[in-house]
This record gives sequence, structure tokens and C-alpha cells, in this order.
Amino acid sequence: MDHTRYLDLIRADGDLLLAAAERGLDARVPSCPGWTGRDLLHHVGGVYDHKVLCMRLGRDPQKAERTPLPGDAALRDWFLSQRETLLDQLVMRGPGAPSHTWFPPDQTVGFWYRRMAHETVVHRIDAELIDGGPTPVDPELAADGVDELLGFITHDFGGRPEREQGVGRTVVLGCGDREWALTLRADRAVWAKEGATPDARIDGEPEDLLLHLWNRRGAGGNSLRSSGDVDALAGLWARLQEETQ
Repeated sequence: MDHTRYLDLIRADGDLLLAAAERGLDARVPSCPGWTGRDLLHHVGGVYDHKVLCMRLGRDPQKAERTPLPGDAALRDWFLSQRETLLDQLVMRGPGAPSHTWFPPDQTVGFWYRRMAHETVVHRIDAELIDGGPTPVDPELAADGVDELLGFITHDFGGRPEREQGVGRTVVLGCGDREWALTLRADRAVWAKEGATPDARIDGEPEDLLLHLWNRRGAGGNSLRSSGDVDALAGLWARLQEETQ
């Protein structure tokens, strides 16, 4: 996706998140057990603050360096300020500038453009689930979010638990005109070899597939279709759970 599009979506989805969370500051968030609308705003605003410091400091910030969480009276202004500071830093530095990130293959500001757009839209969905259903996710962003998440589960971070379910089997995921093929190993999934025969498939609209993979299965529509080896599907789901807690 174009990096300026990420900026537009951080702003648009941030506005929707704020409006929905403010309608239920004390209400429980169905997709985030134990959280309220207030917790969502604290979390996302705090994430924005953390990423600004990652860019400014070039390292993971310490707790004492973080901006304190506000009370309710200042919550709206604080959230908007954190978002605007994030957007200002992204624009000022540009996607090619170096930055500390938690993803070793990408130590650039561009990683935060993408990650913050997806952080915002998934938690916007959470906020909208407090009272009623979610508004649509931009289809291009949704497909990009699937690509991002699958990139995470195929990276060798080390230390993941080993699982036997589905090992050696290949699952294809499809939405719109895009497909991703993953082969399951004991410790993680890897990109399948070209021409590998799939043992199972999951297909659907981009938004539905994204929300399913992020364990927001009650938020999307009913376009998802799965077929093939049930162990392969369950094995992929188990590995996704490790990334989407």
C-alpha cells in the first residue's frame, strides 16, 4: 500500500475508534475480555506514544519515559494528541528512515506506518463491538493486514512452542485477487514452495479473513469458506493464536 494511504487510515479509523469508545467508556469490550472502552483508548494512545519514542530514541523506551495515562476529563484530548504526534513523526521522518522496531527484518519508520494502521483498525473494530456492529474495513487495508500477519507468523522469532498438529501440511488463504500458501512446521509456519499442493483452504472477503485471523470472528460477515484437512486448519489456527493474543 502507498504510505500516505496508511496515514489517512490511521486518522479515519482513529476517529471512529474514539467515537465508539467514548460511547462506552465503562462498557465491556466483547472481543477483548476484561477491557472497557476506556482501556481501548488507553492502550491505543499508549501504543502511539511508544512508537514515537521508538523512532525518537532508536530503542525500546523504558516505562519511566512513557507519557502518563490521563483521567477521563483529559482522555479525548490526550488520545488525539498522541495520534497527531505519531502522524507528525511518521511524516517528518518518512518511511525509509531508520527506527527501532520489534520485527528484526524491518527496522524502518515504514514498519510503523503499516503496523499502526492495522493496530488502529483492529481496535476500532473492538470499540465498535461495544454497542452494535462494526463499520466496513477498507478492502485494500484488510488484504494488507492479512499479508502483514502472515509475515509475522512465518518469521523465526525463536522460542515458540512446538506443535505436531498439521505438521507438513499446506494451507492456502485467499481474499480478493490475492493468495498466500503456508506450510506448517512444528515451531511455526513457513511460506510454501511454489507449486505445493494445498491440503486445506480458507477463502473469503478481505475484511472477513482479516478479522477471522485476528480472532475477531464475531465481527466480520459470513463470506468465509474453509475446506480440506481439518488438522491443517486447526494447526494453522493454533499458530495464529500465538501472534494474536
